Amino acid sequence: MNFKFVESNRYKVAPNCPCGKSNKDGKFSPIILDGQPAPAYGHCHSCGNNFFPNTLAKESTTNILLEPIPKKALRFIETDLVKKTLKSYQINNFALWLQEKYPTTADYLLQYFSIGTTREGGTIFWYQDYQGNYRKPKRIYYKLDGHRVKSLENEYRSKPSPLIFKNDGGYEYCLYGEFQLATYAPTAKVVMVESEKSAIIGHVHYPDFIWMATGGAVSLKKERATVLEGRKVMIMPDMHQTGREGALRMQAILKEVGCKTRILEIDKNKETGDDIADILVNRLPSTKFK
Repeated sequence: MNFKFVESNRYKVAPNCPCGKSNKDGKFSPIILDGQPAPAYGHCHSCGNNFFPNTLAKESTTNILLEPIPKKALRFIETDLVKKTLKSYQINNFALWLQEKYPTTADYLLQYFSIGTTREGGTIFWYQDYQGNYRKPKRIYYKLDGHRVKSLENEYRSKPSPLIFKNDGGYEYCLYGEFQLATYAPTAKVVMVESEKSAIIGHVHYPDFIWMATGGAVSLKKERATVLEGRKVMIMPDMHQTGREGALRMQAILKEVGCKTRILEIDKNKETGDDIADILVNRLPSTKFK
């Protein structure tokens, strides 16, 4: 059976990778079997897995040279565009929650972390690298109690927005809070958490540390971690199995780039899904770092 990889319009051929992730970035390469596109089979450059019919499984892992997707030149977002979003906090539930919990520092935090507002009242977390370049925005919707509304995120994700910057256009995420590397001493310790919210709240309580977020339990990639080469990094997983497994994966990647790491669990016995932000907002006196 002969086949080759689809070279263009990968998303149209296969909207999703067989692993379940969206193929909007085109990282899943479906194959053409006997002249016809086969969206269920191919190679995913994101998860690294091969998906082939049984007759091709052995051949696909031994004889096929998988060509990498050509990398687009890295592009940045204009600062003026970012600044235009740093307002309308009266309709931004995360900003309102922040102002309620930290009335004396909320305004500073909104500007320091470049937190914006969407037209629908969602929160924009702008990812800014250590050179001060804005890489990409992440839109999240919150309730007034500071918790996410994921149903709204799914709803608005499918709607047109002026703030869509795709990987295939040269826009790539860095670490959230990475811009702080340019202002802190090289010896300052880094605390790595999952969510942007946790990094922001951590900064309020322990500003001597560089609080950074990966954007998800398994979102850290080696190319993003290289900016931390040689640094001491404390990893704080969320309180569930996914978070703990993600922390081990994160630790392995950070060690590859020369970091000294330590996993600091909040409570090894809890499966609540809470993170360090939940603990710090409640101001538990037992929360200590060193």
